[in-house]
Amino acid sequence: MLTLKSQWILPFGVALVVSPAGVMAETTTTTEECEACAFNWEPRGYVEAGILWLEDDEAEFTDYRGFDRDGFFLNGAIDVIDRNEDGTYWSLQGQNLGLGSRNAAVRGGKQGTVDYFLDYQELNHDVYDPVKTVFSGAGTERLELPGGWTRGDTTNDLSGLDVALRNIDIELERKTLATGLQFLQGEHWDYNFEYTADERDGTRLMGGSFLLRSAILPEPVDDITHRFDLSVGYLAKLWQLRLAYHGSFFDNDNQSLTWDNPFIVPDDAPRGRSASAPDNSFNRLMLSGAFRPTRWLSGSGHIAVGRLEQDDSFVPATINPNIGPVGLPRQDLDAEVNTLNARLRLTGNATHRLTLRAEGFFDERDNDTPVDSYRQVDTDLFVAELRENRPYSFEKSGGELSADYRLTNNTDVSTGYGIERSEFTFQEVDATDTDLYFGELRTRPGERVELRLRLGWEDRDIDGGYDPLAVAPTENPLLRKFNLADRDRREIRISGNYYASEQLSFGLNSVYADDDYHNSLIGLTKAVDRMVTLDASWSPGQYLNAYVYFTRQNIVSDIAGSESFGRPDWFAEHDDTINTFGGGVRAREIIPHLELGVDLAYTRSRGNISVDSRASDQKFPQLEADRISTRIYGEYSVSDRWSYRLDYWLEHYEQQDFFNDGVAPNTTDNVLTAGLQSPNYVIHAAGISARYRF
Repeated sequence: MLTLKSQWILPFGVALVVSPAGVMAETTTTTEECEACAFNWEPRGYVEAGILWLEDDEAEFTDYRGFDRDGFFLNGAIDVIDRNEDGTYWSLQGQNLGLGSRNAAVRGGKQGTVDYFLDYQELNHDVYDPVKTVFSGAGTERLELPGGWTRGDTTNDLSGLDVALRNIDIELERKTLATGLQFLQGEHWDYNFEYTADERDGTRLMGGSFLLRSAILPEPVDDITHRFDLSVGYLAKLWQLRLAYHGSFFDNDNQSLTWDNPFIVPDDAPRGRSASAPDNSFNRLMLSGAFRPTRWLSGSGHIAVGRLEQDDSFVPATINPNIGPVGLPRQDLDAEVNTLNARLRLTGNATHRLTLRAEGFFDERDNDTPVDSYRQVDTDLFVAELRENRPYSFEKSGGELSADYRLTNNTDVSTGYGIERSEFTFQEVDATDTDLYFGELRTRPGERVELRLRLGWEDRDIDGGYDPLAVAPTENPLLRKFNLADRDRREIRISGNYYASEQLSFGLNSVYADDDYHNSLIGLTKAVDRMVTLDASWSPGQYLNAYVYFTRQNIVSDIAGSESFGRPDWFAEHDDTINTFGGGVRAREIIPHLELGVDLAYTRSRGNISVDSRASDQKFPQLEADRISTRIYGEYSVSDRWSYRLDYWLEHYEQQDFFNDGVAPNTTDNVLTAGLQSPNYVIHAAGISARYRF
């Protein structure tokens, strides 16, 4: 699709690649022959070609790997670079050239004068494989029921359901083309240009509803984002400046999705329609710089202004002929959001032991979108009240002061204080104030030991009251949104390394974070995140390397709710634990000309949801996922130029998810689902290739 929609990009990229040759041709240089130099100026690198075999195309395994089926695949890679005595160079790289997720890049230029590049990448995202649907037209803007479809009040009343169901794959393909040029003028000036076209094509799942009846639909994705980055920079001895422009332009080929209604509903809506993401743009101009007027003082900062715009035409408020046309106050939203960002950082060495830092920032999002009254249509069935759009804006400002002090040659301490004030419009609160305190100790108590301890405190308080918005349905006045609520956060980070010898080392990294929403009666009330990682590496010689690691993370969240629309009368706890273990060994030349390696990774995750209410205590089935991945590889060099490689992969994945498992398309009376099931597989894959070096 990128080829069809962006045909002008390819000749433009080729012209950009060729143009530096003209630039370099105009530059006359005299190069003296270096009689003592032994550098080989010939092109060098490698090319590789081979065959891959995949036993089965399970989406959980093939996701982002580029396998679109099982069976055999031709694959290849290349990495070549050529440098010349006059400073010119070019390179060509490519990986996984025979798979759906592939990349290739061309780079070149002349050192100290000009650099250019042309990159291309494809990435396949296998979302679900497969799912069930009764609709034809997946991947288009029109989903139709099969001929002779008999609508029903519930999914069990859909008499033709079993016959109409068919399998489809839900997947996204992303293609990215990028090109750029950097030109250096003298010792002070540089100019940069980059262009990126990022295109997506495929399907994803969405829900379409008619009041109390819903269906899971394959939504088409067909869009492209054009991004431009241009900048000019000036570098002096004690300061530097850069003026940069960034532009992003999103173009969606889909205006909406229309689907037939499979159910019988009041006032009979034969079909529904949902608008797709509208075309939009973002433009930003930034001035950044840095300076160092003295040896003990330096600074950096930036200021940027931007604008987001969206003026795509509205789709009709309804297509239900029983409701009739519903007027809109305008043809399009005419959305406009202005942004202003600024940041300044100063660093000074007060003494040879004390370093002081000061930082200030300002971040504004000013939404100037017009406010109008729009007639609401509930799921294409009922005309409801008028409602005004709320163009949300915010303004954030603050700063931070910190100090680093060297106690001894082996020990440093740091401390700091920061503030942030956030002001909002069309939110439940007018403003919040956040205070941040931290302290850190870094020490080497011995030649073989490194330790780091960091303590952090963060307190966020609402300035004023919390007033629920006037929305339908009405919110519980005791509900607090976690991103706006009063919160106390405590954090401890500990890390260290122990070097037992030149060959053996151990590492530790742990985090404890506690969020307390002490004034939230309804909503998220507490969250605790604990994580620890242990690792070790062993290198007894240049031909043998081994590593092992273990990570455990536990996240516990407490939630309070109310069935009576008042004070809390039920409480839920989410407890998620993820354990990851891995290790590997790589050996070279233990057997002459042979390199062998093995990598093993095991991940075990468990999720528990329990609910405590007045009526009963309830615990949902446990969420489980286990993955074991093994990779074994070997490469044998038959000469300095030729080598052969063999790879083998084994992966076992098993998941239990009560949200999906056992839920057929008609299990739920009022929702026609896609029949998703948890993956459970054992997959083997292998590859053999030959590499030629030059």
